[in-house]
Amino acid sequence: MKITVIHGQGHKGITYTMTKNVLDSLVGLNDEVFEFFLPKDGPKFCIGCNTCFLKGEEYCPEADKVQPIMKSMEESEIIILDSPNYVMEMSGNMKNLMDHFAYRWITHRPHAKMFTKVGLTISSSAGAPPSNTVKSMAKQLKWMGVPKVYKFPFISNALNISKISTKKEEELKQKAQKIASKVKRRANNPKANLKGKIMFYIFRKMQLSPDTAWNPKDRNWWIEQGWIENARPWK
Repeated sequence: MKITVIHGQGHKGITYTMTKNVLDSLVGLNDEVFEFFLPKDGPKFCIGCNTCFLKGEEYCPEADKVQPIMKSMEESEIIILDSPNYVMEMSGNMKNLMDHFAYRWITHRPHAKMFTKVGLTISSSAGAPPSNTVKSMAKQLKWMGVPKVYKFPFISNALNISKISTKKEEELKQKAQKIASKVKRRANNPKANLKGKIMFYIFRKMQLSPDTAWNPKDRNWWIEQGWIENARPWK
C-alpha cells in the first residue's frame, strides 16, 4: 500500500506529531510513505493563468513542483493532508497547492483512481476549534473524487509540542490510533460512494454536449477515458 502525506507546514510541531502517530499505527512493513513538506516541496503561488485548464497541466509554470505531488497522490491508496489551524483555515501553503490542483476537480479532468481512494485530513489548534480546517481540506479531496475522507481535528491547549501536557499527549495518541484503524479498514475495502457517483453523472451530463462543455481540453479528457460512453472511473 502506498500513502502520500502532504504537510501544510515545514516545522514538525503538534500537527506533524498527530500525523506521525497516525502513520505509526497505519503503516505496515510492505507499505510505502511519500511525504511532501510545504512550502519547500511545493510550487510558487498560482497566478491564475488558466494554462492547466485550457492547454494542459504539464504547461503550468510550476509543473515541475506540482506534478510530482499529484502523481504521488494518484498512485497512492491513502492521501493525508495536514495543516495547523491558521486563522480558522488551512495554511496558505496548503491552499496554494490546492489552487494548482483545480484542473483535477470532477468539474474538469478528474483522475479515475481518485474515486476509490481514502483521504484523511489532520489539524491542530491551541484553543480555537480546528474543525473548519479539516473540513476545508476534505472538501478539496472530495472535489477530486475521493469518496471517503476521515477528519482528525485536535485542540492541544498548547502553542508547541514541547508545551503539550501528558494528558493531552495521551489523548492525541489514542485518537490517532482510532482514526488509523478506520482508514486502514476502508483502504482494504476501496469503493466509490453514492455522492461521488452523483457528482460524476452531473458533470458527465455537462460534458456530453459541446454547448455545455465550454473547455475542449476537459471534454476530450472525458471522451478519452470512455466516460461519455459506458466506462466509469470506479470500475
